Order: sequence, then C-alpha cells, then structure tokens
Amino acid sequence: MNRLPARPALDDELGEKELARLRAQTPAWGRYAHFAHGSASLPPAAVHEAWDRWQAAERSLGTLRAMAQLEPELEAVRLAVARLVGAVPGQVALLDSAGHAWSTAMEAVLAAGREVHVVTSNDEYGSNSLCLLAARQRLGPQLGLTVISARDEPVPLTQRLTDALDRLPRACRAVVSLPIVPTAHGVATDLEGVAEVVRQRDGLLFVDASHAVGQLPVDVEALGCDVLVFPARKWLRGPKGAAVLVVSDRALERLVAPPGVDVAGARWTARDTLRVAADARRFEGHEFNPGLRLALGAACEEVLRIGPGRIARRNAEVRGRVAGTLRERLGWAPLEGDHPRASALMTYALPPASGDGQTLVRALWEAGVNVSAVGLQYARWALEAEGVPAVLRLTPHFLTAEDELDRLVKALGG
Repeated sequence: MNRLPARPALDDELGEKELARLRAQTPAWGRYAHFAHGSASLPPAAVHEAWDRWQAAERSLGTLRAMAQLEPELEAVRLAVARLVGAVPGQVALLDSAGHAWSTAMEAVLAAGREVHVVTSNDEYGSNSLCLLAARQRLGPQLGLTVISARDEPVPLTQRLTDALDRLPRACRAVVSLPIVPTAHGVATDLEGVAEVVRQRDGLLFVDASHAVGQLPVDVEALGCDVLVFPARKWLRGPKGAAVLVVSDRALERLVAPPGVDVAGARWTARDTLRVAADARRFEGHEFNPGLRLALGAACEEVLRIGPGRIARRNAEVRGRVAGTLRERLGWAPLEGDHPRASALMTYALPPASGDGQTLVRALWEAGVNVSAVGLQYARWALEAEGVPAVLRLTPHFLTAEDELDRLVKALGG
C-alpha cells in the first residue's frame, strides 16, 4: 500500500501567544497542576465537541440513523490516524485499548499453529508482559520467551537482539517486541537498525508507541515495524477507551484471523467457510463506541494541526526546565539524568517505605497536583532490574506552564 503524504512540518516554535490559546481551548487545564499527561492527558475542546456531536446525533436520530449520518466522519478517523503515523488507512485498526490491540495482534501470531518465540525487553509494559506469561502458561513449549535489557550498554541493542535471535530454532516464528518510550523510564529505546535485524530472521517487530505518539513524531515506515499500538488517552490528548493498532502489509500477509474475529473482520462466504478482511479491519469488532472513535480522530487532527515536531521540541524544553528546577530547588535528580534520548517522561526513584507510591500520589492530588506512580504491577521486569519498588512519574506536556511547575515544587517540598 502507498503511504499518504504527510502534512508539511512546521518549523516555527510554539510561542507563548499560541500556547495561551491552546491552553484556553483545553477545558480542564489550569484547575490543577497536571504532571500526568503520560497517564491521561487533558483533551482539547475539539475532542469533547466530537464526542458531543455523536451524543447529539444519537439523541435526536437514534443509534442506527446517527451512525449512518456520521459514517463519513467515522471513516475519516482512520485517515487521520494514518496521516499521523505515516501509514495508510487499510493498515489501521481501531480498538478500545493499547493492551487489547497488542494482545489481539499477538494472538493472531500464536493462532497460526506454529512455534513462536518472543524476544522482548525488561521495559515491556505490564499488560503486554502479562499477555505473554498467560499465553506461555496456556501453550507451554509452543511459546518461547526471552527477556533482554534494552537500556544503553557497552553492547548495542542490535547485537543483543542478533545474539538472542541466533539462539532460536530456525523453524519457529520470531517476534521482537519493544517500546519506543518505556512506562517506567523516560529514555527512548534506540530502535536504529532493529527492524533490519528482525527481518533478517524473517521475524515480526512489535512496537509499543503508547508513550510516543503525541509526545514525539512517529513514523511506521521509518521504524520498519510490523505492529504498532498506542492509546488515545495519553500524550495524544484523546479519550479514554480508544486505541490504535497499525499492521504492516508484511504482517497482514503473515497473520491469520485473530481468535475473536466477528462480522466486522470477516465475510461468511458459504455455510462452513469465511474470508478474512484483507486489511487491518480483521482485528476490529462489530461493537464500538462511535463517540470515542470521533474523539480519537479529533485528537489526531489537533496534533497534526499543531505539528508533531513542534510539540516534541517544546516538550524537550519543558522537560529540561522541570528537571533543572527540581534539581536546583529540591536536590532531586531524574533517573534519566541528562541522557540525549531522555523524553518528557521523567521518573524519580521512591524509597521502599513508599510501597507502590499511591499514598504519595494521593497526597499530591490533595495538594492540587496530578502525578502518577509506577509500581511492580505495571513494570516489574524494569523496576526489579533497577532495584527500586516503584517510581514517581512526572509527565509534563507542551502545554505545561511556569505556574504549574511552581505548584509542583511547592507540593513536593511540603
């Protein structure tokens, strides 16, 4: 499939006048100091308006006629997603969560009846890790699992992957799964050359972009990945309950129908036969929430209007200012340090007495500051490798203002 032309990149910086306008167009902004954009960001008015448009249509026309009336807009969502990540609409499936999207694609690999071996990193997200562990319990030796470190080491990641893949039986299907930005550490994974290594083994590359899309520019062609997933609620500033699965043409040729295929993903061609959709719609279900889907499209269009590159540059500035201020005024240093690939996802080690960090999170919420903590349930492999039980995660975004930072420092100091 030919990719759609991307919108031209905007070279100018996000100035204070534009930022003020964008904040004013974000209904929830300003009431609290929000440093949890990586958990659930603050949607712009356009996202709420898209949701309201569906509810108004359903209220006045009923569900079936409302869907018929809004069908062109619903189809345009797939186009907006494709433009945002450099794909084509036929490679895009729309689901309810990134974890569901990832597990749906993985189950399609496992359903082929061939021995599969997954090479992942200790930065794998909790839901993906649990999916693998549950599948291994169910399938036994049919599913192999190797967990490596994806962090910077003397040996490049491509070499560690090559070594791991070389040890696999030639008959098995190799799958490599990596995040762009982990959930418990803000240094972006160095994915340069990874796709080439995976394809030399005729494997499939899964990439979790949950903490990348909306924060950083993401292009599936440049990544060379076969599967890419991300939710709407994080950096994309979309609604909770909507997510994206992007599947390459190469993967569509290799993946069979997912176990949960229904009338949306396959045609019933004869009494005992079916034909799976040729494109990524085979991974979708018949039931979905049209309002959430429209809101997802609005979130993608908003990022495209602002410019992913401009957002990324502004995020780098905000990240530097937050890290520098906490270091200067509180003596706190992020685990990412000044790493050149450090993103706007910042983590701080919590002492063992903090448990999973939720007590601290609730105390900060009471002080009017939204943060999050990541414990073992969400990133056990990563946290155990670092020797910490949990991390405080601060995720500012391009909208973050100085007064929010002042409120954060005051709350943390208290």
